[in-house]
Order: sequence, then C-alpha cells, then structure tokens
Amino acid sequence: LTVLAEKGQAAELVLAMVPRGEHKQPAHVARHPFGKVPALDDDGFTVYETGAINRYLDRAVRGPSLTGDSRTAARADQWIRASDSYFAPHAQPLIVETMFRRYLGGERNAAAIAAGTAGIVAPLDVVDRWLADHEYLAGGAFTIADIHWMPYLDCLLKIGHAEAISRRPHLRAWWERVSAR
Repeated sequence: LTVLAEKGQAAELVLAMVPRGEHKQPAHVARHPFGKVPALDDDGFTVYETGAINRYLDRAVRGPSLTGDSRTAARADQWIRASDSYFAPHAQPLIVETMFRRYLGGERNAAAIAAGTAGIVAPLDVVDRWLADHEYLAGGAFTIADIHWMPYLDCLLKIGHAEAISRRPHLRAWWERVSAR
C-alpha cells in the first residue's frame, strides 16, 4: 500500500482474517500456496511475498521509481535481505507475542519476547551506523528498502519498544523522515 501511495495510486484491499483462518482457505491458498499474507492479484496475475510484491508494483505501476538506478536497486535489495535475514527473524516473534497473541490465543511466550528484544539490537545498530552517512537505506533516495523496514519499526513503537528507535539517533532521524511521508 505504501508503494502505491508513493506512486499516487490505490488498490482494493481485501483482508484475510488470520485469527479466523481465512489465510488457510482454498481461495487464499490459490494466491499464496504457503497460506500466508500478503498476496497480490493484479487482474489475474498473482504474486506473494512483500518484497516481490513491492518490486512488481514499482515496475508495473506508473509513478516515481522506488528502486532507482542499478546501484540504488542493489542497495535496496541488500537492505531488504538484511531485514529478512537478520532483523525480521527476531522482530516477528516479538511483535506476534506482544501485539497479536491476544487474537491468536494462548499465553504470551516470555522467552520469545526476551529473545526477540535481544535479537533486534545488533541489526538496528548496523542500520543506525549506516544511516549516519545516508539519508535513506539505499542512499540518497527513498526506496522499497525503506518501505520494507517501516512496518516493523511502526510495530515496535506500538508494542512499547520506542527506545529501540529513540536511542539510535540516525535511525530515529530516518524514522522521522519516512514516517512523515
């Protein structure tokens, strides 16, 4: 949705209610064979996984490029992969346990919360150091890499982990820039 907003476009959003198991129903599994969200159906062309959807929309929808030249695109891909490899594996359980557990049922997993809280430290430190010399993750331009990281940081704020951002001055400045968009 952020990619589309940056391009001045809109889409029809269809919610798959995960607590109700709608993401495991045949209609959704036809769009995303792993039964996860998100998935995109663009007039019969389906694609799943956030990074793939964002790249597709950047190429397919008119508006300003969110990948830029080859070097900017490589940096954007680098930061998307860094998120997926080093940050998200820790942030996702932390967010699920503190934000979504009440909808999913069961007790909060304190060990997962502690591990997630500890696990996000190093990747956020790396991002903060990078942002000391760069306005955005891919350099001087707002890209799909910034969009990829934004929901995680927004969730960290919502679950009471604002210090993960506020104690890192360059990450905080970046967050102020991108969230103001």
